[in-house]
Amino acid sequence: MKTITTLNYYGKIKSLLPHDQFQLIEKKINDESNSRLEAFWNILIAGYPIDFAYANYKKLYEYLKDKPIEYSEALITFVIYPGLHSGIYIIKTKWFELN
Repeated sequence: MKTITTLNYYGKIKSLLPHDQFQLIEKKINDESNSRLEAFWNILIAGYPIDFAYANYKKLYEYLKDKPIEYSEALITFVIYPGLHSGIYIIKTKWFELN
């Protein structure tokens, strides 16, 4: 019988952030699904700030819900187009942009 382990992303986020920073978002993410919190956690570990992660984790989750790519691949580059009111637009870094 194969055992499936579910990670507790709420706990992972709590352990990743300093206590005072976690308190700022604790009530906002408390009732979120573990799947959406996985998107939040992935944005944080990619090095983005908390306010960016909070503003974009739902969009990232929805973007990847029907795509066969991983968070690590999607988080290669975030481009923000606030004038389009479409949230985040995710693109891959072109090979010639890498140094």
